[in-house]
Amino acid sequence: MPDLVLRPAAVEQARAGVSAEARRLPAMIDRVTVPRAGLGDLTAAGAMVGALDEVVRALDAELGAAGSRLDGVDRALDAALTAVSSADRDAASSLAAA
Repeated sequence: MPDLVLRPAAVEQARAGVSAEARRLPAMIDRVTVPRAGLGDLTAAGAMVGALDEVVRALDAELGAAGSRLDGVDRALDAALTAVSSADRDAASSLAAA
């Protein structure tokens, strides 16, 4: 892609934001709780709590997966920055040797 212009500072800013979200998303499950009381004398209270537990487990898995995907994006952006920096160093070195 010869017309692609990467600004390292912008890519690093994006990488830092993605990195923060990769840690934040999985931790969000800590804020989710299933009420163990307060359902009154609801006949289906046990089934309701069981269903809510399943929702929390599914949400935990999804948030963990999202965090993992964002971590992959973080690593890819870091690799892109490393490649750009290396290419810049190589270009500067070849110009200095001439």
